[in-house]
Amino acid sequence: MYRLNLLLRLALMACLPAALGAQTLSGRLTSSFYAYERSDSSAFTSNDVRAYQAFQFDFAGKNFVVRTYGQLDRDFDSKLAGDGKARLYNFYLDWKNIGQRVDVQIGRQPIFGGVAVGAIDGAQIKVRAAHWLRLKAFGGGLLPPDRRIKLTDDFDQNFMAGGQASLKPNDDWNVSVSFFEKRQLRPGYEALRADSIGNVFTQFVEPSDRAYRLGAIDASWYASTKTSFYGRSDYDFHAEQITRAELSLRSEVSSQTILNGSYTFRSPRLPWNSIFAAFNVEDNHEVEGGVYYQYKPALRFYGNAAGIFYSGGDNSLRFTVGTDVKYGGLNFVHRTGYAGNLDGINASCYYPTLDGKLMPSLQLSWATYKLDSEQSERESLYSGAAGLLVRPVKTVTIDGQLQLLRNRYYSNDTRFLLRLQYWFFNKLGAAI
Repeated sequence: MYRLNLLLRLALMACLPAALGAQTLSGRLTSSFYAYERSDSSAFTSNDVRAYQAFQFDFAGKNFVVRTYGQLDRDFDSKLAGDGKARLYNFYLDWKNIGQRVDVQIGRQPIFGGVAVGAIDGAQIKVRAAHWLRLKAFGGGLLPPDRRIKLTDDFDQNFMAGGQASLKPNDDWNVSVSFFEKRQLRPGYEALRADSIGNVFTQFVEPSDRAYRLGAIDASWYASTKTSFYGRSDYDFHAEQITRAELSLRSEVSSQTILNGSYTFRSPRLPWNSIFAAFNVEDNHEVEGGVYYQYKPALRFYGNAAGIFYSGGDNSLRFTVGTDVKYGGLNFVHRTGYAGNLDGINASCYYPTLDGKLMPSLQLSWATYKLDSEQSERESLYSGAAGLLVRPVKTVTIDGQLQLLRNRYYSNDTRFLLRLQYWFFNKLGAAI
């Protein structure tokens, strides 16, 4: 409680200058309704209608922005755990351009810092140390699993902290080094156990903490010849091994043709103290290449192929060919090998009318597949969606979609989604 009160006081003190100099209030309200049939078992089904209310507000001053994003949801047919509770994903103050060099963010915020991706209740600082050097540091407690409006307990065992340094020696090159550490305390639970003679008793199980300690280096290069390169490598300090390595190349060989290729190495990233570390896990290597050809401004053809090779000797292949036209697209997908066998065709089209105020759309898919290469017969799957987007004014969008799916296991799967979005932007006064 003391930490929560302290955080609220700091937030109010930090927001006061932003309120005095407030210039704009903008945001988005999104109301969604999702109706579907759920099969809890082969003999019991239930109809569900879920509602979601998302909200996003940005309160901006001359050098301050207070950003908020959250969601409420509930089920109208059956009660689910967590329904009716507010989930707060973002709530932070962004204080920009301090001394022409520093940005500071305080509160519940997303983190994107090279190898570090997540969200914290804490602080982040970004420094423009020089025209060729950018620095970033962050730290704070992990969010509660249900994103409630509260701070997590035991900050020393539920936190994420790290940083990133980005170097730009010239306009063509960008190199960054990043690091983060994350600890997560798993709650204990009670379970039934038996002693050596078969007597059953209740035992409290206290799992070990999960922990990550990762670093990465990545580099990108873009030449005036419209050729670009990207490379990255992630290192796990607990496992003492590289968990990911990536190289990719993209080149515009002509005004109409683009070629690309990539290589990716992946090793399963397991947290320290994870029980899955006791099992044998396989690394894999993926090689992919593709071509894009712009025949006309409204007609493009593309194709790409990839091979995934596992250390145990298995492999998978996939390729896609297709075309994009002005108001739609068509493609064919083929996959075979360790990941299963599938052939599928996907088609989509849309057509904006009345200056974009009305846009119907249609999507159709057919696939035939085998989950096991030894399976004698292939299964078929049909799916489709018909939608309508209505934008009566610039600030309001109404979007509805009917989704259908049919295969051996779901003879009649029908779902309906309705979404209403409202954007607003208001000027509140001149900054002081």
